[in-house]
Amino acid sequence: MNYIIALSVPILWGTSYAVIGIYLTDIPAPWLALLRALPAGLLLLMLKPKLYSLPLSQLVLISLGNIALFFPLLMTAIYLLPGSVAGTLGATFPLVMMLFNWLIYKVTPNPIKLLSALIGLIGVALLLNPEANVNGWGVLAAFGAISTMSITSIWMKRLVINDILNVSAWQLIIGGLLMLPFVYLHSGPLSLPAPDAWIGLAWLIICNTAYGYWAWVRSLKLLGTETMGVFSLLNPLVAVLLGVFLVGEHLDSKQIYAIIIIFSALLLATSGAKKSLIKAWRWRRGEKKSTITME
Repeated sequence: MNYIIALSVPILWGTSYAVIGIYLTDIPAPWLALLRALPAGLLLLMLKPKLYSLPLSQLVLISLGNIALFFPLLMTAIYLLPGSVAGTLGATFPLVMMLFNWLIYKVTPNPIKLLSALIGLIGVALLLNPEANVNGWGVLAAFGAISTMSITSIWMKRLVINDILNVSAWQLIIGGLLMLPFVYLHSGPLSLPAPDAWIGLAWLIICNTAYGYWAWVRSLKLLGTETMGVFSLLNPLVAVLLGVFLVGEHLDSKQIYAIIIIFSALLLATSGAKKSLIKAWRWRRGEKKSTITME
């Protein structure tokens, strides 16, 4: 179950390109970033109303890195880059996370996870094979998003989090509030979305963000940054497959081989699953070393 929840995160996040492209192109990127965060946080808080369980200073830093900086940078990259280019850049996430973990905390990357990340990156490059003019600002925005979330995720893994639902809710709320004045100054007041846009907004807010960030924080604490980094390779894979089924795009033989390579990388990354599952079982039994609740 733990791996299913963990894998569901990049799968859901991989739907962002299709949902935005089909339903939400009329909403300015800054407002779309805000609308993903603040309503999702309020929704999670309604499930269990409670003041924040982490020190406010820590929560603000998490919210800044994971939400207030990450969301606008991500939306900027999505709007400025073709999906194939953005997906290829996003596939560097596990390698960037391992790099920052080594630079900041001197943690030597797990050889198997490092190898799987490299194999997966090759697979994503073959899968997407971007052949378009690349917007320099879009590339900077993509790497900025990857870097901020990598650093914040590494730091969060080291925090003592006793209530995952609470932390997920408050980081989205605080992140949304931090974005609000800048979004309003940049884009002005938001016009009422078109009827079709509400379908896309509901998906982004409820599934993609509210559930997605709860599952991300939970999986990050349980499985670690390297595993979740490699699992993120599913993100561009889902984006391409949705292009096939929803937009009518076609996969050539090279892309089919690329999908096989990506799944091979994921299988390699989970080769230590037995040890992780034993750890998860002990965690569920509430051993003293556990510092997390499943709320």
